[in-house]
Amino acid sequence: MSNVMSGKTVKMVAATGLALALAFTTVAAGAFTADAAQTTYYTAKPQMVTVKSAVNVRASESINSKVLGTLKKGEKIYFVKDNYGWSKVTYKGKTGYVGTRFLNIPGQQVGKAKAVLAKKAVVPKVATPAKKKAVKTSEAKVTTKMVTAKSAVYVRANESKNAKILGTLQKGEKVTFVKDDYGWSKVIYKGQTGYVSTQFLNVK
Repeated sequence: MSNVMSGKTVKMVAATGLALALAFTTVAAGAFTADAAQTTYYTAKPQMVTVKSAVNVRASESINSKVLGTLKKGEKIYFVKDNYGWSKVTYKGKTGYVGTRFLNIPGQQVGKAKAVLAKKAVVPKVATPAKKKAVKTSEAKVTTKMVTAKSAVYVRANESKNAKILGTLQKGEKVTFVKDDYGWSKVIYKGQTGYVSTQFLNVK
């Protein structure tokens, strides 16, 4: 009879222990989930802080990430920064993450920082089209006209008297003038771009 009671007692104790373990795991997971969903964070500077209650140190900001170790109530840990419910810490020389609610962190808690960052990200997209329009406008102002040669003059391949000669304009001959660039006139000569000394053209 005593052996039967003893067996029942052992089974009851084992079942109770399993139930408590499952309950603790469920509560801890729920707490971490709540931390990750926060919209506020602490502005505290890096410093040593105290642990409020036992909590796991994770490898990343996720309740499913690898457990690096466990902090006990009252234990000290080096706090780096808070990121909306997850605190980055230094644990045994490694970077770890702990639910912020389990730490005594001094400093002001603020929010709405994510909304501000989202507004700033929109600004560069507005500026790009404006620059393209400005370029098109300036290019549209470029016009050409017909001008007359004052006297016979060479048409060169570029703005130099030593450049290749593309041809010769005779006195009174007309040519398409594009623009004057410090004494050299850019012209269209027989379908190609050429350059003529401006002093030899009637440019008005």
